[in-house]
Amino acid sequence: MDLFVRESGPVGTPTIVFLHGAYTSGWYWEPVVERMQHYHCLVPDLPHYGKSFEQGPFEMSRAATSVADLIRSRAGSGRAHVVGLSLGAQVGVQLLATAPKLVDRAVLCGTAVNRVPFVQVTRRLLALPARNSMYRWMVGRYRNAWQVKVPPAHLDEYREDVRLITSGQLADVIMASAGFTIPEGLEKSDSPTLFLAGGKELPAVRRWAAALAQHMPNGVDRVAVGMNHDWATRDPDLFSRTVDAWLTDSALPPEIAVPNAVRR
Repeated sequence: MDLFVRESGPVGTPTIVFLHGAYTSGWYWEPVVERMQHYHCLVPDLPHYGKSFEQGPFEMSRAATSVADLIRSRAGSGRAHVVGLSLGAQVGVQLLATAPKLVDRAVLCGTAVNRVPFVQVTRRLLALPARNSMYRWMVGRYRNAWQVKVPPAHLDEYREDVRLITSGQLADVIMASAGFTIPEGLEKSDSPTLFLAGGKELPAVRRWAAALAQHMPNGVDRVAVGMNHDWATRDPDLFSRTVDAWLTDSALPPEIAVPNAVRR
């Protein structure tokens, strides 16, 4: 599968693959990527998103396979660091379980695990025609919630991403993301992986990060103090420093705390 990929940074340096969340596309990572140009950065639009829209439908293992193919073809060493947010973090977890030898180190943020009951029923409701009131409500809610957070330079791209949403695509993503469980084989992946949750996210996000970290020999969970789910681009300086520290096995910034040390 040929995903659309934004590429920057010097070839020959360590490669980072950035995986975006739901209902954005690769443009989301620009504030972080522009601070990490000492790495070779690959930023794909995941299947059924952005300029990879025609590569749908979205399915978690299929998305992870497409990222694995990208690493094999575009990372000079045949391995890459992986950075993911939300849906992209889930793809990163799937990749660690199914192709661990392709991942050097990983930073995965806001990774949800099986958070919505009755996934099959929800999928069937959302798969109804686009005039379905549930579909319109969910897309409208998403559009209103995120538009205020999008940098002006990317509003057109954001609006195009939202325009592409159909009830069928929404159903595919709900099925893949809300039904996501810890994949078999993750316990065998020894890639050092940092699972992050924003301090202002729901407590469940911290629990998911801890559960995922405990499944891996070299998994670590931490909390970004005072941060929301979208903190990667709200504070790209902190996020890029955090990623750089983890990838170079250096001390993490003081804002990245041990969960038990964070006041609830």
